[in-house]
Amino acid sequence: MVTEQEIWDILTDFNSIKPVDFLQQLDVASMGIGNVLGFLASSKREVTAGEISEYMGVSTARVAVLLKKMSEKGLIEKHADPKDARRVMVSITDEGMHLLIDKRKEILLYAGAIIERFGKDKIEDFVSACKEIKSIVEDVERAQANGVKELSEYISDK
Repeated sequence: MVTEQEIWDILTDFNSIKPVDFLQQLDVASMGIGNVLGFLASSKREVTAGEISEYMGVSTARVAVLLKKMSEKGLIEKHADPKDARRVMVSITDEGMHLLIDKRKEILLYAGAIIERFGKDKIEDFVSACKEIKSIVEDVERAQANGVKELSEYISDK
């Protein structure tokens, strides 16, 4: 069984590379502006702010703030729905489409460089390991919710 010291050593080593900083650059889903632009481009139609909120899994208030910034930058156009003035309709502009294309090229550059350096198999293994880690974290959270407080208790349940 892994010791407490080994756990701290691994966590310290992992945290020294600031994983959140570089992984966020590759996190396509969390890019607010890029995510909205991608959704609009793939929809090929005007969408409601509510649809964007649902797609992104964030509140309508958060989407409203993001859409205001995007509108000010000329990336989207928004207007009231003629059938229901309470709904905001949103579409991508040419400027927004150009930014989306640039963002996608940037993502491909970073991801491509990583895959080229490590090889597709190692990256697929890494992604698989990350999925397993996520599953373990979810299991531990459930165990904690059921009163498990020590690693030895968790392991004995497995």
